[in-house]
Amino acid sequence: MSKKSVFQRLAYSALLLCLCATPLPGAAAGGDEADQRPHVLLLTIDTLRADHLGCYGYRLETSPTIDALADRGVRFSDCMVQWPKTWPSLASLLSGAYPRTTGIRYARKTLPAAMHMLAEVFSEGGYATAAVVSNCTVGKHFNFHQGFDVFVESWQERWQAQHGKRIFRNEGGLVKRYTDAGLVVDQALRWLDERTDDRPVFMWLHFMDPHGPYVPPAGYENHFVEDHPTEMVPLEVIPEYQRQPDPIGDPITDLGFYKTQYDREIRYQDDELQRLLGELRARGLMDNALLALTADHGESLGEHDYYLEHGRFSYQVNAHVPLILVWEGRLPARRIIDRPVGLIDLAPTLVALAGLPPVGSHEGLDLRSLIDGGMVALAPDCVFMESGYYTPDSQRTVRRGRWKLIHVRSPLDRDAMDGGEWELYDLENDAYETRNLATAHPQLVSVLAGILEDWAAVDGPEIEPLDVDMDELSDRDKKILRSLGY
Repeated sequence: MSKKSVFQRLAYSALLLCLCATPLPGAAAGGDEADQRPHVLLLTIDTLRADHLGCYGYRLETSPTIDALADRGVRFSDCMVQWPKTWPSLASLLSGAYPRTTGIRYARKTLPAAMHMLAEVFSEGGYATAAVVSNCTVGKHFNFHQGFDVFVESWQERWQAQHGKRIFRNEGGLVKRYTDAGLVVDQALRWLDERTDDRPVFMWLHFMDPHGPYVPPAGYENHFVEDHPTEMVPLEVIPEYQRQPDPIGDPITDLGFYKTQYDREIRYQDDELQRLLGELRARGLMDNALLALTADHGESLGEHDYYLEHGRFSYQVNAHVPLILVWEGRLPARRIIDRPVGLIDLAPTLVALAGLPPVGSHEGLDLRSLIDGGMVALAPDCVFMESGYYTPDSQRTVRRGRWKLIHVRSPLDRDAMDGGEWELYDLENDAYETRNLATAHPQLVSVLAGILEDWAAVDGPEIEPLDVDMDELSDRDKKILRSLGY
């Protein structure tokens, strides 16, 4: 039997276990099934570290709205992305498939039309589908609009209103004048108010305020003053697109300043979420709404000598993201799931909770049995991810319980990391991965390396995605991408 068949059988067995578990109250339970289908709201926040949220243990009040959501629903304490960069991470989230299957890794490629995307699944299930996105790398040019009835590229509205077709000329942080959380909320509410049919709604909103450059709007400069100590670093370690000037025009090299700005961006994002939820509730849309809140990846704020960036390394500051599910009256409140899960598991879970048929191409797991109390064990019990700038030699990572093994295949990455081919961490006792235990636990490394090798041997995409011709992008879009560090 091929390795691909083995993993397909494991995933199918997990599905059967979930279906045999005590069912959660859901869309198909009694009454008229169509009337009980929930609205489904998927909120993804760019560059949001889980450990900078109060409900994940953060010491500052960055996230009262998100914390309240966690109190009203299910919080997964240990969710890992499948690649800590926006386009591969969200391609995996929306397709329920690993980067090895989507073909979307670090290099920018178009999302293959053959992938069965979450919007298509909900559309086939009778949902009206809409998205508002604020990051160019998940825009129409990369085929992320696949399956949506309405797809709003948030930045287009303000730029065209102010400048028409004139070429975008970026300065540090200027791009955020054209797309921010407030505008995304306004555009989402506008679509909801203008729709004319009574189908349930599947809506994806992608916010990007915590993404650099960290330039929160006016009114947030008094938040978190002196909460991060001064920490001077060399100018060259700060990415050029992240650098901000001091009052006399010199670049700021105080890492504490950037950490404060990052937290202010999160607080602004959280305040706009509060406004969104209040408006949805006023419209009666929260009476039967399944809400999922997560992020595409985290951000390294100097850990492992990686500053104000994400994508290169597999460390938790980049890989660990929030995952919160809320469906008032249907999902348990204040439930915390500690078992490691992947962002790849969200698509099959949302589909199942909405009462739609399972999707054969999903490689993630339906997490309902964990939500229902964990009475049935899910198999396989590992989570996998990749990362790195060197796609042919990407880092490969496996999580199993408290243990995390990273296979550092590129010599360039080894030079920038711990120096060896293998890095093993006990996350229960070393959350920030400061002690590589690979030499101390060779047998464990061997076991996890075997699991990782079997996973990596699964066939790649049947249809290779096309490279994006960057010359076809408008000057405005290319400048926006550069201003964000892409």
